[in-house]
Amino acid sequence: MTLEPDTVVVPAGDALLGDPQRTEHVNVFAIARRPVTNEEFSRFRPDHAPRDRAAVRGLSWADAVAYCRWLSIETGHVYRLPDDREWEKAARAGVLEDIQPLEWTNTWSDGARVLRGRDDVAARRHVGDDLREVGCRVVRGMTGR
Repeated sequence: MTLEPDTVVVPAGDALLGDPQRTEHVNVFAIARRPVTNEEFSRFRPDHAPRDRAAVRGLSWADAVAYCRWLSIETGHVYRLPDDREWEKAARAGVLEDIQPLEWTNTWSDGARVLRGRDDVAARRHVGDDLREVGCRVVRGMTGR
């Protein structure tokens, strides 16, 4: 059983991002096609239930980052959360499958971590106390390990 997520390489280049749209350069990255599943997350945190292939939900940002660190150690590759530009570029390019209502990014804006989601790929959101619909997907580092 492999721990490596199925990723797709998104080449470096300019992308139309945001609302209103503006051109921004985004470096090369490899993003997971699908969000982290309950089954995958339970390998990291054995007390996590359920253990099915549905996307994990109810994650804090710290949980998502801890999972990325664990996955990096286990696989020998560097995994992290996508920044919001990477997430949006991948969503607009159609390489993301099963986009969740809200997914963590590693971007900080307006005093909080930015979430992205399926309802509007250009919209930046911030979470309150309700994490029920929040999941994550990972990015594999393209330099180093």
